[in-house]
Amino acid sequence: MSLASSLQPEARVLTLAARTCLDPSAAEQLRTLLNQPLDWERLYRLMLRHGVVALAYRNLLQAAPDAVPEPWRIRLEAEARALAVHNLHQTQELLRLVDRLEAEGIPVIPFKGPALAALIYGDPAARVYVDIDLLVKRSDFWKARRVIESLGYRAHKQLGEAETEAYLDTQLGFEFVHESRDFVVELHWAFFYTIYDLPLDPEAIWARHRQVPFAGRTLRTMAPEDLLLYLAIHGNKHRWLKLTWVADVAELLRRCADLDGAAVLQQAHRLGVARVLAIGCTLAAELLGAPVPDVLQRGLRQRRAARRMAREVVTRWMFREDVDVRAFWPMFWYHFRERERWRHRLGYLGHHLKLALAPTEKDRAFCRLPKQLTFLYPVIRPVRVLVERLHLGEAS
Repeated sequence: MSLASSLQPEARVLTLAARTCLDPSAAEQLRTLLNQPLDWERLYRLMLRHGVVALAYRNLLQAAPDAVPEPWRIRLEAEARALAVHNLHQTQELLRLVDRLEAEGIPVIPFKGPALAALIYGDPAARVYVDIDLLVKRSDFWKARRVIESLGYRAHKQLGEAETEAYLDTQLGFEFVHESRDFVVELHWAFFYTIYDLPLDPEAIWARHRQVPFAGRTLRTMAPEDLLLYLAIHGNKHRWLKLTWVADVAELLRRCADLDGAAVLQQAHRLGVARVLAIGCTLAAELLGAPVPDVLQRGLRQRRAARRMAREVVTRWMFREDVDVRAFWPMFWYHFRERERWRHRLGYLGHHLKLALAPTEKDRAFCRLPKQLTFLYPVIRPVRVLVERLHLGEAS
């Protein structure tokens, strides 16, 4: 039984409409569903929550324009128009940033955001996004930061130079907010270090990157093979809670027919994320009709665990409105099982143990320890929690 066959009508409408290309079969299924009674309030909420309003609205009008009730057509049209205006401003800002950085001799690869929408959907207005993500080389960070700040941005974290250097060694990106509050930029120099033991190699991504036409100029972009792995890992990191992350994978597969599936498989096996890739490809193919290359299908066909996890995503999280997506143990168990190698699973356990023992802001505020004694914070934490509860008890 396919993943889509178990969906309620509103969710099924969403999976048929959230794609750039409606084949005759999908269009006919969509028309059939639209001519049946639907909970349009729920369908509207799903479109907003999953970030696919523009794609869905376009396809609903194409498949059966008379089947969309007038009040909902007006609301969807307003959402799509507002999204197009927002994305236009974001795209203009992206180009301003890239032009300035490149003019200063700082190579930059935009990924996600408006660049992703334009490059794999063919339309910057097709996807919802919040911030602008830029990949720069680690050695260029300070120079890039000065350029970004000269354009009206301020660092979200106010750290000294030594603290910033320590941050750069352990984190993946640094956030800047424009003085107008309209734009957020994240400068990245690496991927997934805190999630996977073997990250996508930034140097290899730089070596394989391409330049593509974009808005009357050329723009650097990740090679499709690297981008597919990045999108699969990113969507899986969030347990595919939004259909837009599945759509990213589906549209990349649809748009890049010449993608080197063998190279993707080789890289996925090397990184230990073949199961993650299989989950993403399964969701993209069965929910959104993505054309998964034969070499990927053959290489991933036997991954039964991936299919079970894809079904879990669909039935347990993606379209449920009553689930606590922040519940720790379901999230922990899912990410523990996605890892194919025990050393990666042990690394994941170690990552959470480190988080559990790391001092929090509350711990530091409760008791300021000198650097050489910070190892005592895990001992101090129970005392801090007890004191807090005693104070709460007195207050009540």
